[in-house]
Amino acid sequence: MPDHSVVLFPGMIKPLRLARVYGYLIQRAEGLYHPGGSQPICTMAMARKMVEGGWLKQYGQRYEPTEQGLRAAE
Repeated sequence: MPDHSVVLFPGMIKPLRLARVYGYLIQRAEGLYHPGGSQPICTMAMARKMVEGGWLKQYGQRYEPTEQGLRAAE
């Protein structure tokens, strides 16, 4: 985890909740989507901030919530 932490912004709650429900989110050109979703739930800039802050972990085009991210979504 980085030396600095990224504060949990209100715009991060919905993506983290959906990541908790579905187990992961999918990267497409303009943002992150839940599996089967047709509308982005957040921008790629927000996704990068969540990865940087330790809320999500990136595996290729798949983003999974970390333990910290799972707790934040409660």
